[in-house]
Formats: sequence, C-alpha cells, structure tokens
Amino acid sequence: MFIKFLDHDLRYGIGRAKKRLIVTFIMFFFLSIYHFWTLRIFELTDPQYLESPVTTADYFLALIGGCGKVNLISGAENDFVMPTMWFVFVLWMQFTSLYYPFAELNGIGKQLMVLSGSRGNWWLSKCVWTIINTITNYLIVFAASTIAGLCFGAKPSMQANWYVSRELYMKVDDLTSSTTWNIWSVFLMTGFTMIVLALVQLILSLILKPVQSYFVLAGYLFAGAYIQNPVFFGNYAMGARNALLVSTGLTMPFGILLGIWLAVLSIGIGYFVFQYRDILGSDLS
Repeated sequence: MFIKFLDHDLRYGIGRAKKRLIVTFIMFFFLSIYHFWTLRIFELTDPQYLESPVTTADYFLALIGGCGKVNLISGAENDFVMPTMWFVFVLWMQFTSLYYPFAELNGIGKQLMVLSGSRGNWWLSKCVWTIINTITNYLIVFAASTIAGLCFGAKPSMQANWYVSRELYMKVDDLTSSTTWNIWSVFLMTGFTMIVLALVQLILSLILKPVQSYFVLAGYLFAGAYIQNPVFFGNYAMGARNALLVSTGLTMPFGILLGIWLAVLSIGIGYFVFQYRDILGSDLS
C-alpha cells in the first residue's frame, strides 16, 4: 500500500506541479543574474577581479551562500547584513512542500486512507514525497544558476573563486583559501539541510497548520541568520558559514549527524501523532 500512496503522491504532487517547477527555474535563473552585475561593480572598483575566471560555482555560491558569521558586538567588523538572496532561496524551498500533503489529505487522501486502513503508510509516503520534492526543486535551482552563469560566459566548474566572499560578507582573515574552493560538499550539505528543514516543517504542519508552521520556520531561520550556532540548523545551508570556506565555520560531520537525528525525530513523532490524532475529522489545510 505504501508504494501505491507514493506513486499517487509523485504523480499528483510533482508530476502535476509543472507550473511551480517552471516558476522555480525562471525565478532563480533571474536571481542568479544578480551575481553578474555585482561582479561588474567589483571589477570597476578593483581591476584584479578581471583576472579571475568566473565559474558557474561562483553563481551558485553567490545565490545560496548566505552571509558570514555575524559579530554580535555593535560597530565591529561583520555587522549583520540581511542575506536576502539566501532567504528567498530557503523560504521558497520550504514553500514548495508546504501545501500538498495536507491539501491532499483534505481531499482524496482521506478516502484513500480509509480504504487502505493504514495511517502509517500515508504518513511515510508524505515524508518520502517531501524528500523527493525537495531534491527535485533543489536540482532545478542548481540548474537555473548554472545555466545563468553559462549564458554570461562563466566556465562550467564547481571551483568557486575567493572573491565571492565579498558578496557574502565573509571576513577575509577567516577564509581557508586565497584562490578557489571546490564546493561540491557545500552543494550536498545545503541540499541535505533543505531536506531536513522540509521534514521539520511537515511535522510542524501536522501539529499546527501549514501557514503557521511556515511562519514559525521563517522566524527560526531568521534567528539562525543572525546567530551562528548548530542549534539553528539553517546555518548548515549557508556556504559562507561552512568550515570548508572559513576557519570559523560549522563542520559538516556534526551537521550530518544532527540532521539525521532531526529527520528521524520528525518522521517518528509525526508517525506517532498521526496514529492517535483525529485526522479524519480535522481540517489541516
């Protein structure tokens, strides 16, 4: 029965969401172009930027990099600068998986659940759908930024240049390289973080409601942008706070363990709540 639930979710939750997937591509294609104009400004003020071969990794890192560690002492270097591009990225990623699970439950989902007699399979199917949906949208964002870079003459490479650190307000003294970084691990860690946050949002939507859970998660992410701490798991989605790029960054092994724990906890709590809550008589949309 689980396979039937999942097949239904993939066909209706992703297969019939082509417009949303297209919007995702178009939106992040144009947002990625912002890096091109920023680079032109840097080149005017500092000609050495002309010597650096621009790569598609630069475009992607500029899009999802966030901002460097904030110095909480007022007036000190690295005061807080709102990572607007990063916020658009993470909030859109969470929005893409916000409504379908419970909109489906308030529609044909209740009938399917009654016929199958299995709440657990329905919940696990939605968890797997959330993971697949997040991966799909994340790959579209990556493709959009890569194609945008290629359109503006960037070299296809996952080697990001150090100059992106200026765009992300990173402290120069903390950089782990004065030339380039291979950001494959940043790419994977960011995607993993998006999956974990989507699962956390799913359980919050079950306990609260989708809109309320979205705003709770947005507030949590905002706090994390201001304070670099593993407690705010969204920090692991910021390339500018990854130990690969900066000596003061967060280490990925601990982030992976923490993420697995959060994901398993979210799925487990949701499974338990779903078994005993009056779902069929509730409106969770």
